Amino acid sequence: MRKKESRRSARDKNFVGAARKVFAVLEALSQQPKSGLPLDEITELTGMAKTTVHRLLYSMGKLGYVEQDPVTTLYSLSGKFFELGTNALPYQRLTVLAKPLMQSLVLTFGESVNLAVPMSGVAIYILVLESPRPHRVAASVGNYSYLHSTSVGKSIAAYLSSEELDHALVHYGMPTMTPNTLTTRTALEREMAKVREEGVAVDNEENALGIICVGGPIFASDGKPIAALSISGPSIRMSPNLASIKMAVREAVQKMSLLLGHKVLPAPASPGTSEAWATEPLSVGTGS
Repeated sequence: MRKKESRRSARDKNFVGAARKVFAVLEALSQQPKSGLPLDEITELTGMAKTTVHRLLYSMGKLGYVEQDPVTTLYSLSGKFFELGTNALPYQRLTVLAKPLMQSLVLTFGESVNLAVPMSGVAIYILVLESPRPHRVAASVGNYSYLHSTSVGKSIAAYLSSEELDHALVHYGMPTMTPNTLTTRTALEREMAKVREEGVAVDNEENALGIICVGGPIFASDGKPIAALSISGPSIRMSPNLASIKMAVREAVQKMSLLLGHKVLPAPASPGTSEAWATEPLSVGTGS
């Protein structure tokens, strides 16, 4: 297929051949967004000469769109690359609707608020409002989080089909981030059931020690989880306000879902909380 495209582009005087090479590298890097790829694998995926791939990666790195890990030497797409998409469809409406609610949460709790979307088995942050406090915790636009160890990840994972969740876990595994990380499928399934009951997910120092995050799923009109919103901060400040933060996040994601055309129905409260909620329509895989 690529040879045919190359021949067609060679006959097109308006086609810039370098563009095809650049996007071939981008496509290769997008296949492993979390951990990155070695030069040899990118070369194999693109079908180009190693020297050409290296020069392209170097150039894209100088422009700030590709990063190379100094320890592993693996290449990956940088946050700057993903910033290009934050104002483009399909996320433009999502970020416009979410920002006022996120600003309100920052003002109320003084902690950072994050918006993430599912992509290729991980959660990518597309909008981050940082806490005004000197000691703060915040994600970066374009950064990724695993589904099993973060509140945005668990919020999304709880509503994926069995096949989608299987694909993510097989591809990325459940690496231990801290001593509190859920590392078994059974533990994750129990956690996802709790998320579906309460409408929020809690990362209790599971992704980084000393940090607590509370997140919730955002649904589109078709009932699919298209994003997750979270509040993150130092555990010493988050713990005393955990109940009110969970309630605020739950209300914010419900408002977002309603604005996106999703029908939110009241649900009987689960034991220990009066804030549980349900969604309709939504089919949850029995194996997730």
